[in-house]
Amino acid sequence: MGAREEVLDLLHKVWTKLQGLPQASPLELGAFLILLLFIATFMLMILLACIHCCCCGKPKYQASRVQPLHPL
Repeated sequence: MGAREEVLDLLHKVWTKLQGLPQASPLELGAFLILLLFIATFMLMILLACIHCCCCGKPKYQASRVQPLHPL
């Protein structure tokens, strides 16, 4: 089985679980919401890191240039 088929199979399983969510127990709903919150937080952190890194004009921390010592 190729990687594409495995991904499609996994997506099909997730879709089936999502369709059964309205009949799920409160424990399953809570677990799903916690997982969803974790994924959303992770995506938000990546977005904020990209915005801070790529869109800020001047970097805060620049490496200082050290001059070599000249012998006396």
